[in-house]
Amino acid sequence: MCATRRGGKQEEETSTAKVIVMLMLAIACFGWAFLAAAYAHEKEGWRQASTNLVEDQDGVQYDQRFEDGGSIVRQSRSSLWDFIGNAFRQIPNVFGVLAFSFQNRPWLVILILCLEAGALGLGYAMSKID
Repeated sequence: MCATRRGGKQEEETSTAKVIVMLMLAIACFGWAFLAAAYAHEKEGWRQASTNLVEDQDGVQYDQRFEDGGSIVRQSRSSLWDFIGNAFRQIPNVFGVLAFSFQNRPWLVILILCLEAGALGLGYAMSKID
C-alpha cells in the first residue's frame, strides 16, 4: 500500500509540473504575441486606426471597421486571428522585436517576466501543498 501512495504522489508532482510548464508556455506565447504586435504596430503600421478612417459628406472622420454594428463578433474573431497571425509572421524578426521591446516597451517585458515568475512561484507553492 505504501508503494501506491508513493507512486500516486510522484504522479501528482509530475502532473503539477506539467501544469506549471504549460502555464509558463502560454504566458510566453501570449507575451510574444503582444511584443510582436507592439513592434508591428510601430514599425510596420500594422492595424493603424488612421488607415481605416473614412470621411462622410459632413467631413467627419470615422473608423470604417465599426460601420456595421451587427458584425462585432465577426470583427472580434478577425482581430484575434490577425493578432495570432502577426505573432507567427514576426518570428523571422525575433531580434528586431526583442530589441524594439527592450528599448521602447520595457514595461511589457517586465510584466511578462513577472507573470512567468508568478507562475513559477505558483508551482513552488503547489508542490509544497502536496
